[in-house]
Amino acid sequence: KRGSDRKKHPALAGTRPMLRPLCPSSSVRLRALATGSLRRISVPSAPVANGARVAGLVSLPRFVPTSFASSLQPSSAERSLATFSRPQDLHRHRKRLEGFGKDAPKGDAKTLTACVDLLKDEDWFARKTAIDVIAKVANQADPAQLALVFKHLEDSDIFVREAAVDALAELAMPHDDVAVAKLATRLADEDCFVRTRAVVALGRLGKPGDMETLGLLDEMFDDGFAPVRKKAIEAALLLEAKGSESTVAKIRSCLEDSDYGVREDARAAVERLSA
Repeated sequence: KRGSDRKKHPALAGTRPMLRPLCPSSSVRLRALATGSLRRISVPSAPVANGARVAGLVSLPRFVPTSFASSLQPSSAERSLATFSRPQDLHRHRKRLEGFGKDAPKGDAKTLTACVDLLKDEDWFARKTAIDVIAKVANQADPAQLALVFKHLEDSDIFVREAAVDALAELAMPHDDVAVAKLATRLADEDCFVRTRAVVALGRLGKPGDMETLGLLDEMFDDGFAPVRKKAIEAALLLEAKGSESTVAKIRSCLEDSDYGVREDARAAVERLSA
């Protein structure tokens, strides 16, 4: 059919058929990743109607890293800042990142320096990779690495912000007021997955019994994404103050939630608080 079409159009005579380059995998998701077109559909933070379903949520495959920190050259930052005009270029760029930092020891200065370069990259995947490696390699409470994580909590890309929230939960010391304040800004994130991770991190880093920290969860019980509401219940149990009527009232309100899983979690939480 391709040959007959070319005969009908003399202008195409003698030219080669234009075929789309194939990615290494036939997976639609990986092809989207290679072209940089994969994105999540944000779920609004407003409450959803009873029985409403959230559709179109897509997540990236997780890559298994192998170390290539030693292969990074001083000019890597300049190369990574280049604009990729073809899908093949972007795919090769990301292929180089597979395994970055896997074998790096804790606190490895060379790997962490390479992360600083990657965080300047225009490609969100490179920045996310750098944040993930910082969370794994950096020492807990390292002020320089925490500053990088704080900065990328405000990243323009939702995947990078999600990684930064997870990294903060790993690196910050428990009951760190600065870390908790930074996390609070992501409780209102436009992306439902970032909000979910922020609630989980708040449960890990917040000080139990602190009413101000518990107050940060109030609006999360009414979030439009069911996993956020479920994680809010879990975080409230971790942070609850003895005899706090407001916390119990918030959890009880979830007994009438439109989502079955939220109702079940609320029921178990009420039983635990009543024991």
